[in-house]
Amino acid sequence: MKTYTIKLAVRGVSPMVWRRLRLAADTSLAALHCIIQIVQGWDDDHLHLFHIYGKDYGISYDGGIGFMTFALKTFMIIQT
Repeated sequence: MKTYTIKLAVRGVSPMVWRRLRLAADTSLAALHCIIQIVQGWDDDHLHLFHIYGKDYGISYDGGIGFMTFALKTFMIIQT
């Protein structure tokens, strides 16, 4: 099975908070969002957005508040 290993790091905190994850290559962004919530111990209280190759993916609502600067950096580090 093809997998990706990614490193997640939270911006602007010291010491650095990060996690390394190995995911199936066919993991959807919706599933990745759930995985991030679980491994970070978060409660899914805020909107989320993935910024991939200059394109934004996320959920927005008409009249809703826009996204602030991205708090979470994701790095693709290994493809196996």
